[in-house]
Amino acid sequence: MFKNSLKRFALGALFAGLLSSTFAYAETDGKKVALIVGPSQDAFIGTWVKTFIENASAKGIEVESFSSPFDPALQTRQIDDAVAQKFDAILVQPISQNAILPVLFRAKESSIPVITIMVKLDEKAKDLYVSYVGEDAYTLGSLAGEAMVNALKNAGKETARIAAITGSLSEGIAPVRMAGFKDTIAKLAPGVEIVAVEDVKWNPVAGEQVAGQLLVRFSSDGGLDGIYGMNDRLANSVIQAATTIGVSTGTGKDDLIVIGGNCQGPGMRNMQTNAMAATVEMLPAVSAKVAVGVLDKLFSDQAVEKTYFETHTIITSANLASHIEACSY
Repeated sequence: MFKNSLKRFALGALFAGLLSSTFAYAETDGKKVALIVGPSQDAFIGTWVKTFIENASAKGIEVESFSSPFDPALQTRQIDDAVAQKFDAILVQPISQNAILPVLFRAKESSIPVITIMVKLDEKAKDLYVSYVGEDAYTLGSLAGEAMVNALKNAGKETARIAAITGSLSEGIAPVRMAGFKDTIAKLAPGVEIVAVEDVKWNPVAGEQVAGQLLVRFSSDGGLDGIYGMNDRLANSVIQAATTIGVSTGTGKDDLIVIGGNCQGPGMRNMQTNAMAATVEMLPAVSAKVAVGVLDKLFSDQAVEKTYFETHTIITSANLASHIEACSY
């Protein structure tokens, strides 16, 4: 609950950033939290949920998990229900950064602390949540761009045409990752041109179809030199499409350079066979454990940071062995 709320609200917007430390609990044991995420069938989300529940339960925190098929309206109802049931805290992976705002206002009015996970909300919503735990989307995209530039240079491609197969670009993490990717390409490799960006809404099936169309479309004009798959499953769909139409993927001058987004099982397997040049580390188990630690501090009346970004690292053949186990979820 908000402690000394009247005093804090009187201080006004200058101290709005201190809201993260205004929720206080005596202990974690017996606390009940709502965990509201996208489809738990997704490997990343499913691993995040499983890790979080295991570690929270070990601290005596009861977790009730809710999922939805990337449906903003359903998620809004789930948060409203959690507010009505007076959970001690709500953790939510925002499906729509805009649609979620009204219901977060209602959670705040009910003095229920909200921790956002996986997807960081816009700056305008900073007073509606206590803390964010998850990826640094811009850095993730920037490192993918750096990995693409390095792989192209190593293959002897000083000038190149590349494309991107992405998640939903309307809002959320995908446009931020794409901004990081574009900025880094422009900064490090002026001779590399991004000729197509295709939004497949994280769907690998659609990704394979679109990647095949791109490869055919540009084949009569010199072809593509590289494709960025915004996560390893999308990168895998690119590799499958290329294989189907006889385009080789790898790290050589005549290969299509494929860069993944956040390390996943398919990416690890593709890198072991040299079909994919690089990916960027992002681990759901790491963020989930950090989120439990944030709850622990929150329930113990300790100050928490506003943002807990995960550390991201480029993975190539040089350091693949040390990342395979953690990334093969």
